[in-house]
Amino acid sequence: MPADTVKSRFWHGAHIVLVSILAGANIATIILMLATCLSTNLPPATYPKLSQAGLLFPVFLGINILFVLVWLIISWRWAVLPVLGVLLCWGYVRDYCPVNFQSENRTKEGGLLVMSYNVAYLWEDTEQHLDGKQSVDYIADSNADIIFLQECSQSGKMYDMLTHKMDSLRYNTRSWDSFYIFSKWPFVGDMVYRTSDNLYNGSTAWLIDIGGDTTLVINNHLQSTRISKEEKKEYGNAIDSYDRYRIEASGKILLSRLSDAAAERAAQTDSICDIIRKNAGYDIIVAGDHNDTPISYTYQRISSLLTCAFRESGNGLGISFIGRGFPVRIDHIFVSRGLKTSSTYVDTRIQASDHRPILTRVYKSVK
Repeated sequence: MPADTVKSRFWHGAHIVLVSILAGANIATIILMLATCLSTNLPPATYPKLSQAGLLFPVFLGINILFVLVWLIISWRWAVLPVLGVLLCWGYVRDYCPVNFQSENRTKEGGLLVMSYNVAYLWEDTEQHLDGKQSVDYIADSNADIIFLQECSQSGKMYDMLTHKMDSLRYNTRSWDSFYIFSKWPFVGDMVYRTSDNLYNGSTAWLIDIGGDTTLVINNHLQSTRISKEEKKEYGNAIDSYDRYRIEASGKILLSRLSDAAAERAAQTDSICDIIRKNAGYDIIVAGDHNDTPISYTYQRISSLLTCAFRESGNGLGISFIGRGFPVRIDHIFVSRGLKTSSTYVDTRIQASDHRPILTRVYKSVK
């Protein structure tokens, strides 16, 4: 047999083996990506660790997209495989990183300008890049119609400055502990609901009269993960040390923290969904720091009843939490089906808290 033929057959066989290995790896990635999506259906109280699989969604999505490039180099026909993988999880991809082809006019008039912002207690701390005064000025200058604040101090210089400015701008105010809502429209009656007696996490609900239409507004600050700076630092040091046992021990602590917090958020989420269903006759706006990404039980449960503003009219990752080295979007705005949103965005121009504000325009749907 000629040497050229042997060589040709060798490389042909090697190519087949390489394609087979890559195809198997790509299929495994797609299965794992789909599994992370389906994990959002698992109640965190029952499956505390498995319910956290959604945190790995961007990892498998990124690998799957990388496979597109690999296949274009190795065997372009196989590029259809990762594309099908993305299409299989398309709804979750849209939740995580939407692309909406519309003109993003942040000064667009009409409708209601709604803002949600975790202000980190309006603290002044140069080392942590916290600037309470900048947050106060931003809020007062926003001209938003409804403003949801979380972690808002009830005393101190910045609190006095905020309330003075908002009073002078004739905003109506409702609050419970660190949960604040400022509205250009009048509130109706007393607090409709609060999810728990936890002073730091939970929800409050009020009714607002907007031009004769009663709207239910729910301000959320759901259960925090409670991962301390020391625990996060230890995990980073463990990875740097390449010590497998140290990494496993630190990782178990972090996973335990995440799992416990997810179970508490799930209970809070279920309560929120109950109040949404009981008030389905009203227009509803839900906003706040949900401490969960779009690939989570919390987000998927609420979005099964309401429309996520960022998914409908935002673009990109929309990273809203910038503290502790974990950049993610955990601040969300949802609206009932009778409402529409436009020009939703996370304002990256301000960095005065460990969160960035998220804003959207809300309109009545045209039937």
